[in-house]
Amino acid sequence: MIKKSLVPFILCALTAGAILLMLPKYSYNDPDTFWHIELGRYMIGHATVLHHAIHTYAGDRLPYIPHEFGFQLMIAPLFEAWGWPGIYLLTAGSIFLLTTGLYKLALVSRKEEGLGGPPALFLAILLAVVISVYYYYFTSRPQMVSAGIIVWFFAFLRAYRLTDSRKDAILLIVLSFLLANIHAGVWPVIAVFTGMAVIEAIVEKRMSAKRIAVFAAIFAVGLLNVGGWRSILFILTVTHRNFNLLINEWDPIRFSSFEDLPRLLALLFFAAILPFALHKKTFRYLVMLGVLYLGVSNYKQNLFLWLFLPYFAATAVERIPVFNAIKFRIQQRHLITGLAFGLLLQTAFVFRYPAEVDASSYPVAEMSYILDQTPAGMRPKVMAPYGASGYVMFRGGDVLCDGRQDPFITTASIGAYGWTAFERSMYGFSERLPEIVRSDRPDYVIAKNGVSEILYADWVKRYGAPRFKGKFGSVFLVTPQ
Repeated sequence: MIKKSLVPFILCALTAGAILLMLPKYSYNDPDTFWHIELGRYMIGHATVLHHAIHTYAGDRLPYIPHEFGFQLMIAPLFEAWGWPGIYLLTAGSIFLLTTGLYKLALVSRKEEGLGGPPALFLAILLAVVISVYYYYFTSRPQMVSAGIIVWFFAFLRAYRLTDSRKDAILLIVLSFLLANIHAGVWPVIAVFTGMAVIEAIVEKRMSAKRIAVFAAIFAVGLLNVGGWRSILFILTVTHRNFNLLINEWDPIRFSSFEDLPRLLALLFFAAILPFALHKKTFRYLVMLGVLYLGVSNYKQNLFLWLFLPYFAATAVERIPVFNAIKFRIQQRHLITGLAFGLLLQTAFVFRYPAEVDASSYPVAEMSYILDQTPAGMRPKVMAPYGASGYVMFRGGDVLCDGRQDPFITTASIGAYGWTAFERSMYGFSERLPEIVRSDRPDYVIAKNGVSEILYADWVKRYGAPRFKGKFGSVFLVTPQ
């Protein structure tokens, strides 16, 4: 048997070890990261909030909904100050926020059922969730911040039901406001959870004037963002005409694939514990339905299955004998100590060995060549594949479409073939490329390695041999300099 005095050290060591398993290099180089940084730099430099696209062929004509401007204002100065290690500081903070939030969620879940702190072995579930969320979703994008905010909001929402305290009410309103300004696109999740709490209060006959005021304030502050109601209903914009389905993260999950085995195991575990976790509670039943729907719908929304699995597992483990074999309970100081130690080690490593952009995934050398050929102070017009265009914009090129759907699915962006800029960017590297080039008139085209030989030969015939070849692809000069 393990000595009781050693358990705190083991819990701290396990937490720190889990953090060290979250290799920093996997949190960089997401296609969206680059344009998030550039938008943030632009807004800070011009002291404005963007309501239009920048660095595109269309100039400032395309309207944009600034639904992630808060995140962009966070990430840009960190990059300007410390480069990629600065980005990891935000990642580390997000890991800390999420992990402590999941622990708080477990505490509240158990308190709802009159239970004490979670047993020591529950830490294994919590850390497994954090590691999985990190590798699947922490890629220097807004969701790495919003995930923690949503978890903390949910935890305080449940705590407010138990305590009816002013502190919890204020925190709920503040978190609603923060999410609406950092990542408004997922704010509707807060609205849905609040709606569930309203239903619960009515069913339990616990609704009061104070609770009505708090719930109304949670909804109202969501509108206090620079994009207004369009930001918080952004999902309706990107799902228009099913444009979102052209992006792989909206694809159905392939639960049978080895890569998605953790997702399958999480789903099966969730299904297995539900009989022991619902406790005949209306709110838990509603949350279960919502989480289950999102968890199986697509890659992007599967995140919510992971985030709320600990809430249900925290009480279900009482029915699993092995979890109660060790009577020691996890305490917050054990978790925070392990987190702090692990994150400090990772941060020191990142600053000592800074990350580099993957030159085979993004046109690093290709853009260096193009910029060398471009007069100082000018931005070349560069057509690149959808997933690489954000990097082109970040480096100094003007692009057809920078990796966002909005504003590039607006009617103002329609061009060749009657396609929006988003569609031309997605479908352009095909036999349709010559007509799109003729219409949009870029200076350079960057064709990714691996394109079919027939298409490549046609482009060489039309534009001449590539001016440069790199690890990412070939650079074609379209118009004379």
